[in-house]
Parts: sequence; structure tokens; C-alpha cells
Amino acid sequence: MLLICIGKPGVDLYRTLSDSETSRHILRFYHPKERNAGISVEVSTVSSGLALLSELRWYIMRYMQETLIEDTEHGVFLTQKLAHAAYDSRSVTLSPAWETRYRICVTDTGEVLRLPEGVPEPDNTEDTYAVWGLPEEHP
Repeated sequence: MLLICIGKPGVDLYRTLSDSETSRHILRFYHPKERNAGISVEVSTVSSGLALLSELRWYIMRYMQETLIEDTEHGVFLTQKLAHAAYDSRSVTLSPAWETRYRICVTDTGEVLRLPEGVPEPDNTEDTYAVWGLPEEHP
């Protein structure tokens, strides 16, 4: 299961987190991998991913544009808010008929786009994530 963190424009997220003693301490057992516009971290469960994001909340607010948690049961990525609602507070129940779906595309220039289903991806797209989110998160 993957946790994906996409940095804000102009932020080298891998280097930023590596340079901070506090974030190195938080991530010491996770061994983050550098990606085009951020990092990926292997986690065992959605709940452990949420716990890690909770510890990184200051870095999320300051340096990250998107945080996604892989939901292997449904084969998609969940926004942090939806994952929290589904797995921590149990205020929503995920199903294959989930309506708030979109894609997050990362271009070769580091631009991060939220695209509704049916909108074509730009030609220079390097990474694409199928995402489920809460209705207020839809692009």
C-alpha cells in the first residue's frame, strides 16, 4: 500500500523532508522514495498511512499540495479526508459505486492537475492517480 505526497510547485519534497531532522526522525522506518513531484512511502494499512500523515501535518500544510493513500481493496487512491472519514471516523462507507471520482495528473514540469473523469490528460503527463474523494474535494 502506498502513501503518495505531492509537493507544492517549486518544492523538492524529498530534499525538504531529508534536510529536516524532525521529518527524518518521523520517516526513519519508512524509507521514502523520490517521485517526479514528491515522495512515495510504503505503509501496511490505510490507518498506518493516516497516522503517518498526522505526524507529518506541519509539513503537509507547508510543503505539500496533495496527499493520497492507496486503497488496495478498491484499486484507487483516497484523499486524506476521505480515508479519515472511511477508516478513522467511519462516517462513510466506500463502495464500487463511489461518486466523487477524478484523476490527479503530474506533468513533466511538476504541475499538478485535478481532472474530472472524461477530461483528457495533457500530453506531458508523467504520473496519473485515480482518486476518490469527498464531494467538496471534486475539481
